[in-house]
Amino acid sequence: MTYRCPKCDRYGMEWDGRAKVLTCYYNTCRHVIRMGPQEGIPSHERISAAIMDDFRTIHNRALDDPVHI
Repeated sequence: MTYRCPKCDRYGMEWDGRAKVLTCYYNTCRHVIRMGPQEGIPSHERISAAIMDDFRTIHNRALDDPVHI
């Protein structure tokens, strides 16, 4: 199943069972979300929650960063 990437906003996030992370498969993005130790494949709800937490982190950081002109 593919999920929407919080960084590039495209459907490209997939669970990588070898690395135990969510990763965006687009070459121009390659965003990674680490979910901590996992036993097996995480549930849809767990993956969605991790993506939403990362989305909030990315966008809150962007709002807090000062603008350099």
